Amino acid sequence: MRLDLGRDRFDFLAGQYASLAFPGQQPRDFSIASPPGLPYLDFHIRQMGEQTAAAYVQTGLRPGDAVQLAGPYGDCWWRREHLGSILCIGGGTGLAPMIAIVEAALEQGHRGDIHLYAGFQDEPDIYYEDRFQVLRAAHPTLSVTYALSAAQGMTARRTGFIHQVVAADFTNFAGCKAYLAGAPAMVEAAASMLVARGLPRGDIHADPYFSEEERQRLGLA
Repeated sequence: MRLDLGRDRFDFLAGQYASLAFPGQQPRDFSIASPPGLPYLDFHIRQMGEQTAAAYVQTGLRPGDAVQLAGPYGDCWWRREHLGSILCIGGGTGLAPMIAIVEAALEQGHRGDIHLYAGFQDEPDIYYEDRFQVLRAAHPTLSVTYALSAAQGMTARRTGFIHQVVAADFTNFAGCKAYLAGAPAMVEAAASMLVARGLPRGDIHADPYFSEEERQRLGLA
C-alpha cells in the first residue's frame, strides 16, 4: 500500500513504523518500507484473518480514502553514525523496514558491508527479490539471502529458520549493528543467537510483530 502524503510532511528514520487508522478501523502499526525523503510512504501488509485492519486494506480500502497517520515509532531504525557492517534480519513482512534501512544506507553512501537475510515459510511468500538483484548489481557491499523455513518440495534456496541460516554464515559479529523485525519468536531467537556470538545487546535493534491474537492476549489491541 502506498500512502500519498500530499503537501504534508512525515519525518521518520529508516526502519521505523507508523500507526495507521483506516476508515471504520482501529489503528494498527505497520512498518514503513520506503526510505525517508519521498512524497509517499510504502507499507507491506499481509492479510491476516477476516476482521482485521490488514484484511480491510485488501478488500475495503480505495484510492482517495483518507488514512489517519501517527508516529513514527520503533527502535529498529538505521543508526547513520555507525560506519561498520550492518546485519538486517527480516521475517515475512518484517522485510519491510529492512528495505527502508538498506535503501537509505546505500543512498547515503554507507561504506561498510550490508548483509540482508529474509526468512519466509515457502516460495510463494517471497517478494521484492527482483529489486534486490538490481541493488546488488550496483552495490558490491550488499549481500542478500532468502531462506525458507517450511519449503514444500525441493528447493535450491537455503532452508531453516532465518537465525540458523545467519548463524551458519557468521561466527563473529564484532563491529556490527543488527536490525531485526518479524514474529516475536524469530526476533528473540535471532537476538539470542547474536548475543551468544558476542554481539552486545546495545547493538541489536528490534521491533517484533504481534499477531491480532497475540495483541488480544497481551492487551495491546
